[in-house]
Amino acid sequence: MSDYIQPIVDTTLISPLQHMATNWPALIKSLVVGSYGLFSLGLYSFVWAFPVVLLVGLSLSVTEDSGLKERITTSLDPWLRNIGLSGQDLIPVLSGFGCNVVAVFQSRACSRCTRHACISMITFGSACSYQTGATLSLFNAAHHPWLFAPYLGLLFITGAIHTRLWNRSIPPGEHQNLTELTWLQWPRWRNVKWMLKNSIRQFLVQAMPLFLLICFVAGILDYTGMTQWLSEIIAPLLGIFKLPPELMPGIIFSLLRKDGLMVLNQDGGSVLRSLSTPQLLLLIWISSTLMACLVTVLTVAREINWRFALAITGKQALSSLAVALMLSALFINGT
Repeated sequence: MSDYIQPIVDTTLISPLQHMATNWPALIKSLVVGSYGLFSLGLYSFVWAFPVVLLVGLSLSVTEDSGLKERITTSLDPWLRNIGLSGQDLIPVLSGFGCNVVAVFQSRACSRCTRHACISMITFGSACSYQTGATLSLFNAAHHPWLFAPYLGLLFITGAIHTRLWNRSIPPGEHQNLTELTWLQWPRWRNVKWMLKNSIRQFLVQAMPLFLLICFVAGILDYTGMTQWLSEIIAPLLGIFKLPPELMPGIIFSLLRKDGLMVLNQDGGSVLRSLSTPQLLLLIWISSTLMACLVTVLTVAREINWRFALAITGKQALSSLAVALMLSALFINGT
């Protein structure tokens, strides 16, 4: 869908606007059609993110209304106990693929002994719809859409290991095993349509305006030279992973919101296409897993406390960087 729409948007909107902006003041031109422009980057990212949000929202709505989500939790209960969770804890984890904040609220239904582990799994392993849309957008912009499957597999495996390492196992007899299979039904279109409409509204009303604000801030930083200055300062850190310093703004903005990743689509994705396949995977891994988005961290602090929020943030950063170092050693430094 995105591959079909992108040339149309380029021809009918972005290219004419870039031509019109030839004689505009430098600051206005940079903010509108520059590398981080509201139209150049904003429209480009919308084209690649919206179809993902649409289809992810549809799949989540179908599994919710059909009862498939509850059936999954029952079937996976024995496996989840190996990483310190019960089947019931999987419902917030699955909800996290829509929004991590909502999933943290839903973790109230977890028991006292598993809620912390559940939140840890959500913040690390549940790729929210914005993160999913942004990562797919970047993989497609780099002409490597097939990398999304290995990325999700890596996220699932390391998320499970991360949860098990940093949390205690469920005490014997603490939870009764889920053995009774739950109901299933054909999804009702009216309910699916209602849930899907809410997902799309949330993306259009909440996510896109904030992302456009990020584009505006990034454009200002780029115009004033702050982006270049910041990249030069932090370049030694990215040098450890053999990544170019101009990628640093995307990593920084991803800590605020996961759709901030899409600023890496700058200049039509040319920077991404200059990376090798291992570098691309490593970049998106660090950007998306180094820390949960700021709103999620604040929500965890309100739900539990600041000490716990800071603790899981630090543990997540350690796990993310440990995996990044292994990927770098295996696929980049070794080549």
